[in-house]
Order: sequence, then C-alpha cells, then structure tokens
Amino acid sequence: MDDTDRHIISVLQADGRRTNAELAEAVGLSTSAVHRRVRQLEDTGVIAGYRAVVDPQKAGLTVLGYVSVKMDSHDQALLDEFIAGVDAIAEIVACYAISGDGDYLLKVVAADMEAFADVALKRLVRLPGVKDSTTNFVLGTVKREGAWPV
Repeated sequence: MDDTDRHIISVLQADGRRTNAELAEAVGLSTSAVHRRVRQLEDTGVIAGYRAVVDPQKAGLTVLGYVSVKMDSHDQALLDEFIAGVDAIAEIVACYAISGDGDYLLKVVAADMEAFADVALKRLVRLPGVKDSTTNFVLGTVKREGAWPV
C-alpha cells in the first residue's frame, strides 16, 4: 500500500458513495487507474466493504453499553458456541476478545433500558460458558468511531 492507496482510502472513508470519476479527481489519477487500485484494495481485503453509517439515536437505539464478559472455561468448543450465540443476537453490534479483567468486550445497543436488560439478563448471560458480566453504559459521545488512520 502506497501513499496514493492511503489517499484513496481516506477519501472513501469520508464518503464511500463517490464515483470512480469523483475519486480520480480527488486523488489526481485517471478513472481507470483509480478503478484498478480500488479493486486491488478490495481484493486484498484492505477495503472490507461499504455500508451506511446509522445514527443510533435517530434510529431509536437510545441505550449503548459495553459489556465485559468473563468465561467459565476456555474450551474451544464452548467458545465456539458462545461466539455463535453472540452472532445470533442482533443487538450485539461488535464483540472483541480482550486482555485484562474480562475475556470479551461486547458493544450492545437497545431501544431502552428494558430492551437492554432483556439482552443482558435473559439472553447474553445464558450463552454457553458465560461466568460473569459487567456493563458500562455510555452517557454521552465525545467522538464517534470514524475513519481509520491509514
């Protein structure tokens, strides 16, 4: 990946709906050259996909919490079942294996506290291998997740 690829990625992170012609103008290349570079970035997995950025508040998802999960065991079959269970819960929008006090950190969204409690207390803690969980609720957003500094 060179500086031109980084520039292309930067422009696409700001506006993924740009046409190849607009992108070419922004980075100073021909449309065909930009098309080839974008295709290569996609083929190598540097660009993993395109999606709409949703404002959770405006979409009715007013509660955001980060749930730290501790597991009973690190048996691979049990972890695979846990991961499959996490994948099946739509309100869990991200899950990371972490170091430190927990084993996994989950980003969970819900319409309200009752819906969050349903996810956390009825579905999440009943997943295979879950020993304990702790939730930190987001009270306000200082900086939204944005472009990666490539």
